[in-house]
Amino acid sequence: MSRSDARCATPYIYSGELQIRPEVDAALVALKDKPYTAIPCWKNDGTWELWTMEGDGETEPFVISGPATTYPSEVDALDAGAAWLARLNSTPC
Repeated sequence: MSRSDARCATPYIYSGELQIRPEVDAALVALKDKPYTAIPCWKNDGTWELWTMEGDGETEPFVISGPATTYPSEVDALDAGAAWLARLNSTPC
């Protein structure tokens, strides 16, 4: 894994191998061009997780945050992301 692809996540243990959870990879792909995204929950129970990203990767590190809660739909998770971004943008530096 290259330094630019370094990640920290709760791994799966499968057949004695550590594997990055698939929702982490899905979030990384989706967050390439936007600060938040909704990803189906790893529990496969129909709920959605909000994933967010702060930092530009140049002058400050990327900080990707996974789910603190789940949402009943993708729309609800994206609405929570929009509210998160609005709060972030209204906070003085």
